[in-house]
Amino acid sequence: MVYHAEEMILSPVREIFHGPVNDVIVCQDLRSSTRACYILIAVRDRETAKRLLLVLQNSQRETGDRQPCIRMFTENELLCLLFEYRPERRLDRFAAGQLLTPQSRERVCVNLVMECLSSPLPFPLLYLALERENVHLLQDDGVYFTCCFDLSRLDESVGEAQCTDRCVQLLLSLLRKQSRRQLKSFELLRKKSERGAYTSLPELYRDIRISALPERKASVRERAEGFWERNKDLFFRILLRLSVAVGLIALIILISQLIFGGFPLLRLFQNTFEVIGTENLTGT
Repeated sequence: MVYHAEEMILSPVREIFHGPVNDVIVCQDLRSSTRACYILIAVRDRETAKRLLLVLQNSQRETGDRQPCIRMFTENELLCLLFEYRPERRLDRFAAGQLLTPQSRERVCVNLVMECLSSPLPFPLLYLALERENVHLLQDDGVYFTCCFDLSRLDESVGEAQCTDRCVQLLLSLLRKQSRRQLKSFELLRKKSERGAYTSLPELYRDIRISALPERKASVRERAEGFWERNKDLFFRILLRLSVAVGLIALIILISQLIFGGFPLLRLFQNTFEVIGTENLTGT
C-alpha cells in the first residue's frame, strides 16, 4: 500500500510492528531525490485514533515550535502519523560494550533525562517511548527515541510523574553495578524512587547532575576493552575467512602433490640458475 502525505509519496520498505490497533512501517519517499526514509504509524482502530487525537490536542508540554510528528494525515480509513527515521541502536544491547566507566554511565543517564525534557511527545506517548525497544544509544553517548508504539497500550491519563518513574527505572538499570559498593547517583535515585518522591523530570535531572562523578578520560585498558567488545564479531568473521582460505590452499597443495608430485608455484622460489648446460654454478 502506498501512502500520500501532501507532496510526499510514501512506499513501505519494512514492517516493524503489527499490532491489534496499529502498524509501524518504515517508508521511503518516492518523490525525494535522496529516497528519504520515515517511520509511519498507521492506526486502524477508530476508537484508538480518536483517543490519540485527543492526546495530541491536549498535550500540556511546552516544546516551542517542535511538533510531535512530521506529518499527520489520513489514508482511506487510516489515521497516519509520520516520524523521522533513525536506525536502531538499542541502549540495552550496546550499553554493556560501550559504557565501561561510571562516568560514561552517568553521562548517558543525564542525556536520557535531557532527551525526555526536550522531546515534543505528549506524556502518554513519551511513556511508550521510554520502553526499552525505543531507547537508543549513539556512539558519542547521546540518546534518542524511536516511535515503534503499540497504541493498544496507550493510556491518556499518563502524566509527567509516570514518565519520570519509568525513566528512573531505566537510569537505575544503567547505574546498577554488580558489587557491594554502588554509585552515589544510584543510591540517591534508588532511595527517592522507593519513597515515590519523583514527580517531575527537572527534579530527576538535577539529582543525577549533582550526584554524578567528575568526568575523566577512560584508561587505555578500558578503551581497549570497549574496542574489543564493539569489534569482536568483525574479528571473528575475519579469522573465520582466513581459516577457510588457509584450508583451501592446503587442500590445493595436497591435490597438486598427489597429481603432479609437487606444487608448480613453489618452483618460482627455487634457484633455477645453479646449472647452465654442463656448468654447475655451485662448484659441486
